[in-house]
This record gives sequence, structure tokens and C-alpha cells, in this order.
Amino acid sequence: MAISTRRLRVRRLRLGLLALVVGALAVTGIAPAQQMYDQRKLIEQEEAKLTALTEKNAALENRLSRSQDPAYMEKLAREQLGLVRPGETSYVVIPGPALPAPPAPPAQPSGWWDRVSSWFREVLKG
Repeated sequence: MAISTRRLRVRRLRLGLLALVVGALAVTGIAPAQQMYDQRKLIEQEEAKLTALTEKNAALENRLSRSQDPAYMEKLAREQLGLVRPGETSYVVIPGPALPAPPAPPAQPSGWWDRVSSWFREVLKG
């Protein structure tokens, strides 16, 4: 039961056409898939930006609501501007000059030759 050459050619032609159609579909599907991937990445980036801006907006709204509180404003004026109420006395502490670092102790000779040479140096000095 050998397959005739005509049937073999028809089968090869069908397989070739099927491969051509599958290849064409794959090639035409790559660009939209890439666009969809890029758009998903862009959406993730924009959502991260939105989250950060939402948090910043909430912090600014909190700061705005605290600025309406007189006690908070007085606290800021005292801490940051150094303001005092009438009759109070303000003191400013000025740091003194920095002390110089103590001198490093002289290096001790480690070996016997170093001890002998340092002894000779001391004898010759004095």
C-alpha cells in the first residue's frame, strides 16, 4: 500500500499551506501582543505614580487641616522660628569651640631590632 506520488504532493501542498497560514497568523499576532504588553507596563507605571500622588495629597491635606489649629501653629512658631510670648524670656545656646583631638601616642617598637634602634635613638638624643 504505497501512497501515490499525486497524493503525496497534495498532502505536502496542504501541509505547506497550513504552515504558511499558521506563520502568517503568528506574524500578524506579534505586533498587537507587543502593544498589549507595552500598554500593560505603562498602566502599571501610571498606577504607581497615581498611588504616590494620592499619598502625597493626603499628607498635604493633613498638613493643611493641622495649619488651622492655633496650638499647632504656636508650636511651630516656637520650635522653628524661636518666637516667644510677651513676658517670656528666650535663651539661645551657642556651642563653644571644638576641642582639638588629643595627639596619638607614639608607636611602640614591636620587634627586638626596633627596640634596640629606638634605644640608640633615645641615647643619641639626650
